[in-house]
This record gives sequence, structure tokens and C-alpha cells, in this order.
Amino acid sequence: MILAPACRQRTGFLCQEPILFFRGGLLMALHEIDTPRKGEGASPSRNAGDPDSRAADRTDAGAARAASRRTRLLYGLIGMGIRLTVAIGIVGAGIAITAEMVANRPPPAERDSFERSFIVQTLAARHGTFTPTISAFGTVNAALTLAIRAPAGGDVIFVADNLRPGGKLEAGQVLVKVDPFNYQLSVADARTKLEDARSTLQEAQEQLRLQKLNAQFATSSLELAQADLRRARALFDAGSLTSQQLESRELVVSQREQALRQAQSAITLQEGAVKRAQTGIQTAERALERAERALADTTISTPYDAVVVNSNVVPGATFAQGENVATIYKANALEVRFTLSEAQYGQLLADGLEGRPIRVIWDIGPTPVRVNGTISRVGARIDTSQGGVEIFGTLDADQDTPIRPGTFVSVEMDGISYSNALEVPETAIYEGDILYVEQDQRMKSVPVTILQREGDKVIIRADVADGDAIIVTRLAEAGDGVLVKHEEERETPARAEGTASQAAGPAENTTTKDATTGGAE
Repeated sequence: MILAPACRQRTGFLCQEPILFFRGGLLMALHEIDTPRKGEGASPSRNAGDPDSRAADRTDAGAARAASRRTRLLYGLIGMGIRLTVAIGIVGAGIAITAEMVANRPPPAERDSFERSFIVQTLAARHGTFTPTISAFGTVNAALTLAIRAPAGGDVIFVADNLRPGGKLEAGQVLVKVDPFNYQLSVADARTKLEDARSTLQEAQEQLRLQKLNAQFATSSLELAQADLRRARALFDAGSLTSQQLESRELVVSQREQALRQAQSAITLQEGAVKRAQTGIQTAERALERAERALADTTISTPYDAVVVNSNVVPGATFAQGENVATIYKANALEVRFTLSEAQYGQLLADGLEGRPIRVIWDIGPTPVRVNGTISRVGARIDTSQGGVEIFGTLDADQDTPIRPGTFVSVEMDGISYSNALEVPETAIYEGDILYVEQDQRMKSVPVTILQREGDKVIIRADVADGDAIIVTRLAEAGDGVLVKHEEERETPARAEGTASQAAGPAENTTTKDATTGGAE
């Protein structure tokens, strides 16, 4: 039975025939033993009514049946032996045929040994200085927004055509005019009062001049009276003048002194009048300035180049002083607000943040809008809900830029520059700090230091010489010593079709036989 599998494989039904013959012979022998033959049972010479005869008949019948069974068993065993002999002969013939077939089978073709290889792409190493680009997203805002309010109330008699949302305004452009009639009257009244104040001052100054002349005359008269008194005293001492005459001259001196004091007091009073007149002039001048200012406020102009956000005035409307007329923002004063991660902020802070150039990109249509700018300041507070640090940048935009406040933009800026570094695809890095170079068509691992990640690129430093072939194809079975081939070294078009699946690690064989038969088993 050891050869039964070979028999089943080589000769089909031959190995089953002996078993069937043996089983059939055994069943027939057992059937012959159990089945009595016809005529077996009682002897015809016995009397059926005699009990002794009946017992003898039963004994004879039992002996006959036993002899019959032995005979049938013998015949069955002989038949079974014949069948078994035939079966053994058939099995022997099958074994002989199988042995002959095995002996005469041609030897199998020898298979060439092979080593798996992988088709890879390589990148020539080039050391240099690489500056990664830091990207963020932000919103454009107006750096200077102005709510224009009416400095003077009244009826609107003029509104500029472009004073509407989105309208572009030039510096000094007249936006709104209010009826100036009442304000012109106020200016005229202020000018009249100013002229009156100037006349009052002139009169006061003239009176002061006269009072000063009177004081001078009183001084001269006093000096003459005093001289006459001195002569009178000399004459009185000489006995040439009476005491009455002397007293008369003393009285004159006293009167002249009183007149001088009155003249000086009048001068002081008149000087006060002059000062009051001068103050009146100043008050009138200020009143005139206010009136002229109010008259000028009836015309509202744009302080700088601006864009209108909204307008609340129409011709014929009446509004009070201080009422909102329009809201504008300075056209060339836009800024972008964006958020940097703490890691990005730390890198730029060490390298200088404020004044750093930025590039703002508004991705619309086939041609994105690009505007340059600079970082102007850092936010006043660190908001943890934003996941970073808020940064403000000033845009170098003019009035014609299509960017408007509220625009969602992307912001790019140069990060820290890394010298003597390499830039490789992300697929070239294994286990976070290993890359492989191709050396004599074998993979060789090289440890790397990750400096910066930029999209699908990685800036690294590694002990790799310029010109070394860095393997950039991702292989599932990467390792030192693995056989690799460049894409341009493929030998058949069939290999080119399998390149797209290299990321999953398909292997090809270096032997021509396997390439033509579909690869290794």
C-alpha cells in the first residue's frame, strides 16, 4: 500500500482492481456458508412418526448441514484465493509498469538560480544651501479705516458719483456739499465784529496817547511850579517876599502834583481799555475762524486715496452735525493677519521676524494675484485657540490691487537657510533617519539628520558625496545589500509595465529566463 499514491497517479484504476476482487470473494464465501442447499434436511428412509427416528433424523440433518458448510467454506476460500492471486498479479503488474515509467522518465530541466532585484529611481546628490518656504493662511484687513461724519449739518446739495460701496476715491476729492448760506452769513457777521473790535482798539490807543501827553504836560507844569517855589523861598529868606506869596506858590505846586497824578491814573485806565480792545479783536478773530471753518466744513473731501466701504447720504437729504456720512479705508494700507505655529515662530524669531519679506497669494482663476509685503508686528496676545502666534504683515499694494479686506489668502515666507545640506523626496527617508544610496547596484544605508520638512521634500544632512545615487523609490524590502537596478537598465518592455507598482515592493529577476517566463516562482 506504500506505492498506492504512485499507482493512483500513474495507472489510474489498476490499483483499485485487486481490492475489489478480494472484497467480492470474501462476501461470496460468507454467502455460501449461510445459505442451505436444496434437499438438505431429512432422510427419506426414516419414519416420520417415530420419535427416535425424528431425533436421529435431526442428528443426521445437523451433520449434513455442517458438512455442507465446510464444503462451501472450502470452495469459498479457494475462490477467494484465486481472486486474491489475480489481484496480487494485477498490483504487481501495476507496480512494474509504474517503476518502468519512473525509470524511463526524462530528467527535469535544470532551473537557473537567481537573485531578486528591484527597479528604482535615483537622484544624484548635490550639496548646497536650501531655504525652505514657510506657508500659512490668513485674512487681509484694512490697516486704516475711517468713518466720515458730517462736521456741519444742513441740506445736502452735492454728492460725488463714486461715493458708493467699492468706489475708488482720490485724495482731496469733494464727496459731499452742504448748503453754505447760513454759514456764509456767520462768516460775514464775524468779520463785522472783528472790524468793530479793531475800531475800538484804535480809539483806545488814541485816548491813551492823549493821556500820555496830558501826563507829560502835567509833569512839565509841576517842574515849573517847583522851580518857582524854590525861588520864592530864597526871596522869602532874603526878606524880599512875604509869607502869603510863598504859600501861594506852594499851593500851585500842590495843584500841579495833583494834576500829574490824575494824568498818570488816566493813562493806567486807558491802557486797560487798550488791552480790552485787543482782547476783543482776538475774540472776533477766533469767531471769524470758527465761522470760516464751519463754512469750509460744508464741503467734505477725501483725506487720502481710499475705497468706499459704505455710504449713507444722497442729494437732497438733511443730516445733523456728527451724523455718519460714509466709511472708507485707505487704499494702499492693507495688512494680512495670519497664524504661525510655535515651532515656526521660534525659528523666525531667532532669525529676525519684524521686517521679514512675505509673499501673499490670492488663488483666483488661472492667474493667482501675488502681492509682496513685510511682517510689521506680532499680535498683542497669544491665543491658544488659534494654535499658534498671530502675525501681522503690511502689504505693498496700491489702489489698483484687486485684493480687498476680507480676502482669504495664503502667505509664504523664506525660512532659515541651511548650508551644506541636501534636499531629497520624502520617499527616500526610511525609519525617520535613514536613506539608501546605490553602490555597485546594491543598497547601502546612510544615517541622516532631518533639518526641515517642506511638503513632500526633506532637507537633510548626511555623509553623502556629491554625485552619489540616492534611491528615491520606496521599497517594502529595503535593506543593506539588496540588489537594485536603474529604470533605464530594464531589459524588456514587460519590466517597464511593472514600474508603477514598485512602491509595493515587486521584484524582478536578473536572469533572462525568468524575464521571459514571467518572473520567479
